[in-house]
Amino acid sequence: MKRQKFEFIEILYYFTVMLSVGMFLMFTLNLYWHRNLLTILSIALSFLMLPILIVNAKRISKSAFIYGTFLSICIIYEILRAKTLYNYSVSNIFLASRQYIWIFLFFVLIYLFKNKQENMRKILDNTLNIFMFSLGIRAFTWFLYTLFQVELFPSILREFGDLWYRNEFSVRIDGTPLIIIGLLISTFFYFKFGNRKYFYYLFLILMYITFVNQTRVLLVSVLISIFLMFVFSRRTSRLLTSLSFVTIIIAFVYGGGLDYIKAYLNIDAGTFDLGLGFRYWELKYYLGLLANDVWKLGVGILTSSNINSNFILAGPSAVKMYLDDLGFLELFVQFGVAAIFMYGYIFYKLINLILRMSNDKYRVDRAFFIALLTNLIITSISLNIFGAQRSFSLAIVLALIFYYDYRLKNDIEN
Repeated sequence: MKRQKFEFIEILYYFTVMLSVGMFLMFTLNLYWHRNLLTILSIALSFLMLPILIVNAKRISKSAFIYGTFLSICIIYEILRAKTLYNYSVSNIFLASRQYIWIFLFFVLIYLFKNKQENMRKILDNTLNIFMFSLGIRAFTWFLYTLFQVELFPSILREFGDLWYRNEFSVRIDGTPLIIIGLLISTFFYFKFGNRKYFYYLFLILMYITFVNQTRVLLVSVLISIFLMFVFSRRTSRLLTSLSFVTIIIAFVYGGGLDYIKAYLNIDAGTFDLGLGFRYWELKYYLGLLANDVWKLGVGILTSSNINSNFILAGPSAVKMYLDDLGFLELFVQFGVAAIFMYGYIFYKLINLILRMSNDKYRVDRAFFIALLTNLIITSISLNIFGAQRSFSLAIVLALIFYYDYRLKNDIEN
């Protein structure tokens, strides 16, 4: 086996991955400190990378700098706006900014990829290995508690405070920010490189989502994504592809899919404490904050660490509301119209890459981006990729987008 060599920045990046997946929760270092350390390390890496990026600017997609600059302006503006509106302290600003700072790690990844497929695979393979180790610890913790009521790692079971239940009998554990991108990359690498390890990773992640995480929209989105990646990675005709889509729709409808959605949304339940029923009231409340032209600029970046901001965030009712239940709208409420461009540019670049990958040699890569785009669209309904529980994965998504953007523009094949 070839021995891997690691450079200093690469090692620091792997530490950010460990922190993002809560690797040290087993040592009672809680999520709050994981995120704080991740933010500090991300800032340190950004400063280390700045001179390197300047020197290597010609070897990096211009789109990366354009989007990075746009994001920086939006985030700084909304932070300053929130500081004025809610009287943020330095500590409040740090805590409100954390999840957005992690996104800029995409520059670190672009540098580590070095526009070479071998490097890209190595970095993402090691990222997957760290993620899978963390997932294994989480699954084992869930297994012991579910079957024997043994709390092996309480900080994992209570990652967000209290035990998280699907129902009174079934405890759940979060899948970390890498759960979706980890599954998609595992599928992509299996189709592209044929290594069975990635198939096992794919299978284990699916089992985790089904039994441990138990998030329905997540499971549906990844199953659709895997199917699309499979279909578009094959040398199939458009007719066969179209028939596959029609078959899925028919099977979904006649298999009771519409009834499932109806039940999931609690349309006839008349209650608001299950599924998405409560989200109707959350949606009504948060959109109400955008009246009187506030929708143009948003309400600013909110944080529960500030009493004024937390009052807006949690809502005035006795039952606490959660802005992160609302997917893309979480970003729109805080950033206003800018959120459309923050999300929209990602969709635009993905579509642009898909259209540019017309050559058969990019067939599997194209299938990956089709699956990724589909997943982002589906999950944006209830999962905000800029949110605290997903933004680290956005760094990987952006790195892959700009990595392929540069390679296609310069016709790099190795």
